[in-house]
Amino acid sequence: MTTENIILNPLPVKTWNSLKLNEAKYSGDIPTATCIPEVKKIPEELELTHNEVIDNISSAAGELSTFLAGESVLIESGSDASPAVLDYDFTGGKTARLFLHAKDNATLPVSVIMTGKGTAVLEIKILAEAGSTVDLSVVQSVGSGSDVITDIGCTCEANATFNLTKLELGGKSEYVAVSVDLSGEHSSFSANAGYRVKTNQSHDMNYVVRHTGKKTESNIFASGILENDSTKLFRGTIDLIKGCAGAKGTENEDILLLGDNQVNQTIPLILCNEEDVEGNHGASIGRLDDNIIFYLGSRGISPGAAEDIIAHAKLDAIISHIPDDEVKALAHSLISPEADGGEDA
Repeated sequence: MTTENIILNPLPVKTWNSLKLNEAKYSGDIPTATCIPEVKKIPEELELTHNEVIDNISSAAGELSTFLAGESVLIESGSDASPAVLDYDFTGGKTARLFLHAKDNATLPVSVIMTGKGTAVLEIKILAEAGSTVDLSVVQSVGSGSDVITDIGCTCEANATFNLTKLELGGKSEYVAVSVDLSGEHSSFSANAGYRVKTNQSHDMNYVVRHTGKKTESNIFASGILENDSTKLFRGTIDLIKGCAGAKGTENEDILLLGDNQVNQTIPLILCNEEDVEGNHGASIGRLDDNIIFYLGSRGISPGAAEDIIAHAKLDAIISHIPDDEVKALAHSLISPEADGGEDA
């Protein structure tokens, strides 16, 4: 375990420096111990090997890659496959590296579960070859007193699709970086991200999608709940690069405030160097309507229980995109009123 001061989640292009939102500064432990997952499920159609790395996949995590080393896991698919499930226990503070490779016209569905008490660093790099589909879901319920850093990078070739479902329920300070290169014509990326940031917790996200292929499409949707004294920063960049004629990118965020003294910051950034393209962004933020509280109260539901019901519904919409039924059931249990949204630290 080494203590570092590093830059995480930098914007591709700096905005107003005075706002201090262009990047995140992390001062804390970067574990040197390697976390090897428990393979809960691996279908015969998939090949799993160790200590193999896919190079040249971009990152949105800043300086993090400099500190990553150790044993890695590679999963490859050459055909249609049923979901694989990997369970990472980061107890004691660990780093994990996962690489996914979908060959031409293959499907590769993978669900990742993150648990444990301690600093958790997870790197996932993905290569989606022509005509392939990668479905990745990540359910994060690391201890509520832990630092959590996740770096996901993907390159999509022609007609390839990358679908990401990410559910953030644990950690005290969390940093999420997602970088997607839509380099092939007609390639696409879809993200459904759900988060619940509890009292005195922070959540920092950086999504960067680069459209270089023609007629590419991206859709980023984030839905979250902020509780008392919590902090959240969402950076969402759609980069429409010259030559990507016919490309379309959309990003939307929906935030529910529960309690008081939250800090919510959103930076929707659209960069454009091509004429025949479309970029859209939107965000909504609000508290529970008093009429909803009154309606549920008239049926014997307390204000606190009403908040849990609405929060559960928001996250349930994200969970519906998880391909594996057992992981989906686990996610439902983690957002139930009885759960604390992550293991105790």
